[in-house]
Amino acid sequence: MTNLTKISEISKQMMLVAHGSRDTRINDPASSYGGITMRQILNMVEQPQSTEKADAAFVIPSTYRGHDGRNHATQREMGEYWMLAIDVDEGNPSLDDLQDTVCAITRNATSLFYSSSGATEQNRKWRVLIPLKEPITGQQYIDVQLAFFAMLDRNSIKADAALSRCGQPIYLPNVPADKRDDLGKPLFYEGDFFKGDGLLQIKGSTIWAEMEFRNKNEELAIKRAAAERESRANWIKEKRGQFDGDDPVAEFNLRHSVSDMLLKYGYERLGRSDSYRSPMQASGSHATKDFGTHWVSLSGSDRSAGIGQTTGEFCFGDAFDIWCYFEHDNFMAIAVREYGQELRPTPTQQREAIVQAASGSYDDFDTVSNSETTPTPATIIVPNAEQKPIFWAKDAVPMLRSSYMIKNWLGKNQMSVVYGPSNVGKSFFTLDMSFCIAAGIEWQGAKVRGGPVLYLATEGGNAFQSRVVALRKEYGVDDVPLAVRPSPIDLLRPEADLAALIELCKSIEAEKGEPIAMIVVDTLSRAMAGGDENGPTDMTSFIANLDALRDVTGAHIMIVHHSGKDTAKGARGHSSLRAATDTEIELQLEQGIRTATATKQRDLEPQEPIVFKLKIHELGKDEDGDPVTTCTIQPADADELADLQQKRPKGANQKIIQSAFKQLRGEGMGESNPTGAGWPESGKYWCIDEDKLREFAMGKMTSTNPASSYLNAMRGLLSIGYMAQNEGKVWIVAKEGKAT
Repeated sequence: MTNLTKISEISKQMMLVAHGSRDTRINDPASSYGGITMRQILNMVEQPQSTEKADAAFVIPSTYRGHDGRNHATQREMGEYWMLAIDVDEGNPSLDDLQDTVCAITRNATSLFYSSSGATEQNRKWRVLIPLKEPITGQQYIDVQLAFFAMLDRNSIKADAALSRCGQPIYLPNVPADKRDDLGKPLFYEGDFFKGDGLLQIKGSTIWAEMEFRNKNEELAIKRAAAERESRANWIKEKRGQFDGDDPVAEFNLRHSVSDMLLKYGYERLGRSDSYRSPMQASGSHATKDFGTHWVSLSGSDRSAGIGQTTGEFCFGDAFDIWCYFEHDNFMAIAVREYGQELRPTPTQQREAIVQAASGSYDDFDTVSNSETTPTPATIIVPNAEQKPIFWAKDAVPMLRSSYMIKNWLGKNQMSVVYGPSNVGKSFFTLDMSFCIAAGIEWQGAKVRGGPVLYLATEGGNAFQSRVVALRKEYGVDDVPLAVRPSPIDLLRPEADLAALIELCKSIEAEKGEPIAMIVVDTLSRAMAGGDENGPTDMTSFIANLDALRDVTGAHIMIVHHSGKDTAKGARGHSSLRAATDTEIELQLEQGIRTATATKQRDLEPQEPIVFKLKIHELGKDEDGDPVTTCTIQPADADELADLQQKRPKGANQKIIQSAFKQLRGEGMGESNPTGAGWPESGKYWCIDEDKLREFAMGKMTSTNPASSYLNAMRGLLSIGYMAQNEGKVWIVAKEGKAT
């Protein structure tokens, strides 16, 4: 280890530090994260931590340490970055080789090297921290890191591109106990401080030049891509008579993402980034970047091959361009015509496809009975579907036996979505449902036809163990066929976890001797594994995989999801989710009382909302003697309901103000818990400047005089005690004088 003295130049900036994945302050706006300096990190290199990774300290190299400091978007906007970072988990480079490469790129700038907690002599893994002489913004950090990684890649050092994300944690020196000998000495650990020629002056460096080159070409390519799309649309319009469909290219791009096409034709993705290496490229550089609607490649190999639209320094295109090159040798007209015909097959082609799928013949398909006797019911031929006989109108009978799982709420082999804002109790609610279905006992007074339940707790955590114990006590039932899987899952890509999940369902069915009744996916965002909730491509793929899971298992699929910033617009994400949903249940929280409302019921009558609160259960004491608690749901009593009804917003304008307040709060507008004269003495609450609330709410009102409508609605909310005001600010008041 190099002597760590004479480090006066090292950055003294206080950067965000946290301890383990569970260290989050996102739901506590009044809190902030701790800080750490580069000097303190240096001390840790000499004396690394000895703790499990789940509790290990990590740094985000930004001085913004607010409660939302681990949020990528917030750090991109607010962050001030004083360090570059590298995470090398592949290639097994030696410390000397890594130092030589980094020092060559940074021109011998000060840098800190240490092995990661999972490193061994046979499989060396490293982290490198490079303090900066002056800070950069969050967006600059993204661009600089990606440029840095590209330069390392060209020198055969494969860095994890995840560190280009603004809120990505960088774990600090740590050697867990299981990586130490009986005397506590690390089995493998290396660290080194390289003082070099001083702190890295990032602006004007080779890394900065690489970033500017990449950004310049990307910006130029984006402009040219837009012009090319317009030009191609005009060309298709002129050639309309030669093609079937309105715009085959646009339709192809709607159905196929750029990333899917890149991966399909052999492009290698760099970690979880948007950068790819071309299969025609001999060097190690990941020079092709996915921008969602289009791609840009700085690879000379791609440009020489003629993929997409080429120019002097780069080439670019969309998903269709990739397909056109690899499947049709870049003959655009042939590709457009072929895909247009695929989109709109002729009636003959449709007929042939149906017959072929049914393994029948034209004779069988066209047979018509002339018999005067009661005909044998014909069979509808549907590709890839179970064949069921038709029935005639005169033979129809009422279906008196319903196919419910929870009567009037959930049907068998259907799909439901439970949604609401954060901390409204979605997991408590759905787990309560799941327990009752698994146990075959009534749920909130409704009859249940139960069976085994698989609960996919994708956010993990041990909390579900305690919650299930509390439910066992609450309902007095122990042996319940409820299986909880507390780990992440990828249901976006069928090649990921779908097959393994189906096998898990089959094993549960075999063990319990009956098919699974329900599968709960908690939550959608985690199960989409980074997919775009708002895009049709990713959401359609996600729903298709759920449909496949439902078809194989016969189970009801329940999805736990979040509402959008504007709660009035329902669950967030693309509209295809709601279209595919049979039952939609919205959870709301007002004055400490929670309401579950069925906002969509396919083929069922809307039910009265269920009004409930959370009941606290003490399960025991922890090692410090403090109580361990969790919650179950229980119906609200009559007095609470009456209080809620009295103080609930009435009329469209009052509800607009309510929704506007919640949306502004969701965006972080306002402040929490002011104290002093006129403010609540107890309880947590959030207040917003009334002028801002008025401006926002009036923009949503449809009346001819929104100012007067707002004034009257606000007066009503204040008079019933739903809202209170002080010093030009307003907040939502809870029962018993406490605020929320």
